Amino acid sequence: MIRHLDPALPPLAIVAALDGPVRQLVIAVRSLYQGSWEDCAEDIRRRRAGRPYLFRLDLGLEDELAWIHRFITYESARGESLAALPLENLR
Repeated sequence: MIRHLDPALPPLAIVAALDGPVRQLVIAVRSLYQGSWEDCAEDIRRRRAGRPYLFRLDLGLEDELAWIHRFITYESARGESLAALPLENLR
């Protein structure tokens, strides 16, 4: 399983190397949060705190917030959004 998202690699290469549940996180952010990692992270934090939230993501990941941080860091360094890829490239 890929852990480090190398900004030298294009988004398609990164997505191709992701395990299914992590790829599903990218799809969820694209579909449910209009590509906003911050909105997804806030929703997860609200759910964990027992506060109202929009969507319950149950992807079987140990720490979705750690993955979200990796994705934000990658996108910032790369200047490209993973969640902006066409859905057919994410599946």
